[in-house]
Amino acid sequence: MIFPVLFLSFILRIISLNQSLWLDEATSAIVTKMSWMDMFVKFLPNDFHPPLYYILLKLWSFLFGYSEISLRLPSVVFGVATVYLVYLIGKRIANKNIGILASLFLATSGLHVYYSQEARMYSLATFLVSSCVYFFLTKKWFLFSLFLMLVGMTDYVSLFIFPAFLIARFKDWKKMLLSLIPLLTTFIFWLPIFIKQLAGGLSVEGSNWWNILGPLTFKNVVLIPVKFILGRISLDNKILYLLIAVIVCLFFGYILYKATYKKSKLLWIWLITPIFLIILISFKIPSLSYFRLLFCLPAFYLLIAQGVNKKILIILVLLINVSSSAMYLLNPKFHREDWRSAAVALDGEKIVFPSSSQKEALIYYGKENQIVSTDNLNAADKEVWLSRYVWEIFDPSDTVRKNLENLGYNKTSENNFNGVVFWKYRKIYAYRN
Repeated sequence: MIFPVLFLSFILRIISLNQSLWLDEATSAIVTKMSWMDMFVKFLPNDFHPPLYYILLKLWSFLFGYSEISLRLPSVVFGVATVYLVYLIGKRIANKNIGILASLFLATSGLHVYYSQEARMYSLATFLVSSCVYFFLTKKWFLFSLFLMLVGMTDYVSLFIFPAFLIARFKDWKKMLLSLIPLLTTFIFWLPIFIKQLAGGLSVEGSNWWNILGPLTFKNVVLIPVKFILGRISLDNKILYLLIAVIVCLFFGYILYKATYKKSKLLWIWLITPIFLIILISFKIPSLSYFRLLFCLPAFYLLIAQGVNKKILIILVLLINVSSSAMYLLNPKFHREDWRSAAVALDGEKIVFPSSSQKEALIYYGKENQIVSTDNLNAADKEVWLSRYVWEIFDPSDTVRKNLENLGYNKTSENNFNGVVFWKYRKIYAYRN
């Protein structure tokens, strides 16, 4: 019975897999083309993640290429594998039927489908955390310690799962502390880079960039259950979206209420502990973004599977999941930023970005030689493109736009490629002193 669920999960995760890479995915792609030395010396000290995902993706890309589909396939595999692990965990904690139901819920989850298609580390982290949970349940301590180390080398935030294990079974604290040895040993070698990453993360405090990383706000807290249920879709009518969000949250909350703590102790601890700890840490280091908590999503659906006690509830959960996934997969509006179409439209003209802004996506799509600063424009450049992509973060004073217009360029059009905005400029008069 689990094989049809796995097949369904795979099919859902390869639909629309060829959509454009967005900015962070393009970063992953560019890292795979770096030398090993540049990856560890130039890139990783300025990133916010451990190296394992980049290492695996680099090895994968060497064998299978750098296309959008190839770069995303590892996340698809990890996503499907997580669905299977949820089945094993559900069967172990409760019974086979709960395992099947929970795996079906995760297989159709709009949020899990989305991140199982992303060339980033979140699908891998969710798979590794779920593996740790399974090995914890089966008391396979060697494998538990090995996968815990892999979690730590994939995503720092996902390590907040470890306190959950201590709380769930404190009597085995000695074995769990011994299980930290591989992780701690690895971190001894990784510590110098981690310190640089941490210093870089703290240096953005108070800047506009801080808001992107996930500060502690009421909105970011509320988005956790909303996005867990509805995925990445949204509606232009915010009042209608809010109404739907309230209704589905109350509905899922009712089901969770039926999943009693006594029968689901580990699952509740898995779901709640990391979220609580990340909220606390976000007072100092911004980490509170719902997608960073993807590794808690399996616990959520395992609890939902235990809480549904009527067929109508099962049907409603699946209906919400399938609707969310279908809206994302079949409607390009909900796809990722369309840098690929932007690269085609920008043609051969010069492209101006705000200082220090991220250009990785256009570099991936072959536009590196067209990217210049306003200082590099000359009389032959009659038309140029100005990036307006999150300019509020990189150029809050809008200095680059002002410089461009002061050079005699006049805006002639605006182009929005699913969230990637460029303005086209034409030179109409000479530079004014």
